Amino acid sequence: MINLDSNVLLSYFQAKNAVGLAAAGSKGSGPAAAAGATKAPTPPWSTLSKAPKADEMLKSVMMGRKFVDEFQTQLDVKGASEDYRQLFAAHQGLQTLEALAKKADEKGLSSSELKRIQTAFTRGMAEVSGYIDSSKFEKLRLTHGEATDKAKSTVGVPKTTPRYVTAQLHQGTATEEVEAFKGAVKFSVAIKLPNKTTTTIDFDLTDMGAQPRSMNNVVKFINDKLAQTSFRTRFAVEKTAGADKTTIVNGRTVTIGKAADKFALKIQGDSSESLTFSAATTAPAVYITQTAGDPKPPKATTTVTTPAADGKPATTTTTTKAPDPVLLQELVKFETGSNTPTDTTQDAGRRPGDTNWVDGRVFNVALPDGVETVRKTVTGPDGSLYMLADVNDTVDGQVIKGAGDVALMKFDSAGQLVYTRTIGASKDATGLALTVGPDGQVAVAGSVTGGFTGSGVMVGEGALATMPKIIKADEGADPNKSDSFLVVFNGVGRELWGTGKEPYDAGDEMWSQRQGARDDDEAVDVAFGPDGSVYVLGRVKGAMLGQTSNGNWDGYLRTFGPDGKLKGTTQFGTSGDDKMAGLVVDGTNVVVASVEGGEVQLRRFDVTDPKSPTLTNTRSLGSLGGGNIAGVVLDGGNIVIAGSTGGSLGVGNQTRASSGAVDAFAARISLDLSNGNDAIAYYGGAGDDRVTAMTVAGGKVWMTGTSKTDLPGMTDPAGKIDGFAVELDIGAGAIGWSQRFTGKDNMTAPTSIAVDLNGASALDRLGLPTGTVDYSDSQLVTSATSARVGDQFQIRRRIGGAAVTITIEANDTLDSLAKKVLRATAYSVKAEVVSDGDVRKLQIKPMNNRSSFEILGGKGGRDALEALGLQEGFVRPVKFEDGKSVPSDGGPSMYGLKLPRDLSLATADDRKAAIDKLTMAMSVLRTAFRDLESGMRPEGEKKKASGPVPAYLKNQLANYQAGLNRLTGG
Repeated sequence: MINLDSNVLLSYFQAKNAVGLAAAGSKGSGPAAAAGATKAPTPPWSTLSKAPKADEMLKSVMMGRKFVDEFQTQLDVKGASEDYRQLFAAHQGLQTLEALAKKADEKGLSSSELKRIQTAFTRGMAEVSGYIDSSKFEKLRLTHGEATDKAKSTVGVPKTTPRYVTAQLHQGTATEEVEAFKGAVKFSVAIKLPNKTTTTIDFDLTDMGAQPRSMNNVVKFINDKLAQTSFRTRFAVEKTAGADKTTIVNGRTVTIGKAADKFALKIQGDSSESLTFSAATTAPAVYITQTAGDPKPPKATTTVTTPAADGKPATTTTTTKAPDPVLLQELVKFETGSNTPTDTTQDAGRRPGDTNWVDGRVFNVALPDGVETVRKTVTGPDGSLYMLADVNDTVDGQVIKGAGDVALMKFDSAGQLVYTRTIGASKDATGLALTVGPDGQVAVAGSVTGGFTGSGVMVGEGALATMPKIIKADEGADPNKSDSFLVVFNGVGRELWGTGKEPYDAGDEMWSQRQGARDDDEAVDVAFGPDGSVYVLGRVKGAMLGQTSNGNWDGYLRTFGPDGKLKGTTQFGTSGDDKMAGLVVDGTNVVVASVEGGEVQLRRFDVTDPKSPTLTNTRSLGSLGGGNIAGVVLDGGNIVIAGSTGGSLGVGNQTRASSGAVDAFAARISLDLSNGNDAIAYYGGAGDDRVTAMTVAGGKVWMTGTSKTDLPGMTDPAGKIDGFAVELDIGAGAIGWSQRFTGKDNMTAPTSIAVDLNGASALDRLGLPTGTVDYSDSQLVTSATSARVGDQFQIRRRIGGAAVTITIEANDTLDSLAKKVLRATAYSVKAEVVSDGDVRKLQIKPMNNRSSFEILGGKGGRDALEALGLQEGFVRPVKFEDGKSVPSDGGPSMYGLKLPRDLSLATADDRKAAIDKLTMAMSVLRTAFRDLESGMRPEGEKKKASGPVPAYLKNQLANYQAGLNRLTGG
């Protein structure tokens, strides 16, 4: 293979024909000509360059040497501009990073070699980024980000919009009778005004008499009653036009008609009127989250035929491979009321577009994009549903910072998403625990890797207590090891700890903690104590601070005060791989459950002194026989444990027998771990039945899981792998409500279950929520985005100049953030909050046509830009001259590398992305070089080279390029 540099060939041809690069039309206005050398030095990417090659630089940096060495960058033209030296030095740094990325992508690389390369790459990214940030060019401007005329965030904070649209209830016309409106439909709405006065209005559709209960008539009936009051809230019909019906005729898509229109109800509210819906007759509602779809889809055969061409015969290629699985994350609501010819109190009905519908299902809604899996759901005292999920992409408009994050989502009883709170992990996080306190406080816990800094916890006592200043992101003892985290959100409007400010909205973060060992650890369960203390059960590989390891994975119990301060830790376990299953709190006693060597172990601690918990009792329940524990819950004066087992557990008073295979079980045990109140019931069919989640409500155990065969009372499978839900009375060994269901591809895997004993009612027929309708959400930046307290970004008025830092605080809104930007920049920029649909966004622009500025990310792992939806880069006004966009601030041309600072080589996708980004950044530097070279030529030479390129020269250029491609294999 003959290697030729295209720049050599092209430069020779252009010089011979007096066609300069300026004739090719570079973007923007090139650098102005200056006195000195007019010939450009040989760039390092040319084959004629004597600069070190990529493999030499790779070896050098792996030995710990610098990526960028401006003084070693040689210019082979005397008197050449120092701008060339800086460009070449930056290019060599990027080229070395690219060489590392390509090396990391080679096959057969060991994990230790990859780690060494990643370490060198991380060091190089920091060094090259720092050099670019501090570079000072004379004839051009270079920014790490992108060049633009304004910085407008892509992430918004929701506006208060008094509007609520239900799910689609009917398909057809607005004048025909709606199936869901038949029967007894009674409900009430309480309307509360700012002066605290509340008026309740009752609605009973039987008052419509013989009038057809159509969408139009029902809305008119409701509005007529509202019109008798002074309230301004009204209902309306929301129509969605039917989609086109199509078919394929002779290979062409032909429209053959339209599907029927779909209709929903819409509340046109008033911001001064708070609506709370209720119904006199209710039934238990069961909420289940599921992953629907085939995780291992069957192989598919694809045949591609290439027609004959250029003397070559036609070819047929057949490929057989399994497609990537398409899995759906869904929230399902069931009602447990009756639906028989003699009892039609059930309010669940099939809605337009429902698939895989079964009797009693109220709705099946898709969860927001970005949700990877749901870990747990819990109902709140206000009738809402809290959901803990792992997310791997933007969710509900919130951009995550790393590969994964944890999201707390709140839904109303109608399945509408009320709000989302991401915790803001910079690298990755997993949510494992969720609980709701009696006053609505919500605690979530799990594991986090990379940057995550706790906040809101005071240090010191009494008058000396202060809120610590966040200096840098907390990455734990090892940024590649997982640490436990805990975040507590307020359930009602209240003062954030230590701010002394007015109450904030429900769902705002109150405080958070990151606590970890030198090795991996994670929090697996969390519970509130009667005094507001928070108890966390976790496991650790090694030892927590001040504790002793028993070998491999141990368990730990931690106590935090209501103010977030750590009160104490105790560690326990065996020399094996101990798995923590759950905890319950009984006054000053805590019982924890674990699986050790395949056996269920219970420990009871007295935490009167949380600094030194006392182990007061233990009990073994025997082997699970290959099963699992799905959860541990407090029910009155007893502990309830549920899961799956392939054996017989050591719990007395069996009230329902096992089928002999792997069955579901629910056991009741006294809080003091004695056996006097024991009871256990099994549930299952002929095959293996696996329980994946459980809860307790109304003194009964509610479980969900998977089954492939018959189940008690449900002998016919609904799909290939079904989900099931069952209500079980442990003491009586009796089955109450039960349901079997499936999902996409006839497969489903339930992941959580929650029960509201009064959550199903006639409101389900109307698609309306139980409880208060939330029109507004928190305006705090830390609630509406993944930004955390202490995150920062910087602004400087010129490249290479001093930067001012803007830091996110606990009570910051977009408005206060805009004011911070104005004050920090001495009002040299225009920062404002602008409306964009249903959200408000931060926008930063130059103050006038003569000003410009650069936005940089925060330092020390506390970058706020990504969370705010802002990009690094240089912001300058532009104007058009001679058909080109040029800076109007009078400065030289601007070049944006669009190079992320957090490139990684961890995975194949990461390496490919890094190579692509580095290649693009180097191409920007080459463009800057060409423009700089063109700008350095005397005007006479540039004029000779200006004008349109003749057609024959274009043809010759094409021929040269074709020949070059054949020589180089391009």
